[in-house]
Amino acid sequence: MKKLLIIMFSLILVCGCGTSHLKDGKESVVKFDEGGISAEDLYEKLKNKYGANEIVDLIDTELLSREYKETNDEKTYITQMILGMKEQYKDDFDSTIKSYYNVDNEDDLKEIIRLSYRRNLWLEDYSKKQVNDTQINDYYENSLIGDIEASHILIEPKVSSNASDDEKKKAEDEALEKAKSVIDRLNNGEKFEDLAKELSDDTYNKDDGGKLDKFNERTNFDKNFLDAAIKLEVGKYSSTPVKSQYGYHIIYKTSQDEKPKLEDAKEDIISAIAKDLISQDGFMAKSLLGLREKYGIKITDSDIEKAYNSLYGL
Repeated sequence: MKKLLIIMFSLILVCGCGTSHLKDGKESVVKFDEGGISAEDLYEKLKNKYGANEIVDLIDTELLSREYKETNDEKTYITQMILGMKEQYKDDFDSTIKSYYNVDNEDDLKEIIRLSYRRNLWLEDYSKKQVNDTQINDYYENSLIGDIEASHILIEPKVSSNASDDEKKKAEDEALEKAKSVIDRLNNGEKFEDLAKELSDDTYNKDDGGKLDKFNERTNFDKNFLDAAIKLEVGKYSSTPVKSQYGYHIIYKTSQDEKPKLEDAKEDIISAIAKDLISQDGFMAKSLLGLREKYGIKITDSDIEKAYNSLYGL
């Protein structure tokens, strides 16, 4: 359908070119012995059914081809996506891409994947351009820290997904009391790594004494965990259990690096702020509107313009 729309838009936009005309002067798509179907009539039919979404894809395909040239990374991404779909859908590949993507062949599917890939490239680039010096300096002063090295013991509430509120509260209380008892044992001289091996519910690192990879606030740790780790003195462990989405933690802080210089951390800071922007509702749409504004697009068909504005809440 997209290829047909491209043809139809071309017929409307390009005058002459040797196409035959009907008696009323309109360019024809199909002629009968008497009369026929004009390009204008077909265009009106198609735009009412597919107009806004299709024109957006056509616009973005053109504009993003100006922003980005094909790279090896792009080709690899498209190839891997196609291979993954073929592996997932096997004998149903052709029917699946027809049903879900409204394309009849692999080449058309590649163009859909390419458009998505380039939209994401633009999203990342656009988000970084929205970051200003004030935000960078604020992040540096208030959020950036040196990498932390720590270990932890996690005590999870033992509760099933369909548990009642009372059962969940009981499990929470039991986990909290168990975490407090771990701290009591630490206070009585037992080794942190031994207790981690014995009691921690984090199976990923318990056998290594609860040791975590180096981290800072730009990683995906729970905020309560991060705040507690940042405040904790090097060489100390949590005096009270730290509540997170996973349960209760006892954290032992081994070391903390010096905060890097602003010039050395600037790109990482921009990426971190941009990542937060991208996570905001509606930011993808905002970025694509920014792309179209950059190139000064104007939709000259009033019906499609109305549908476009409705699509983006304009």
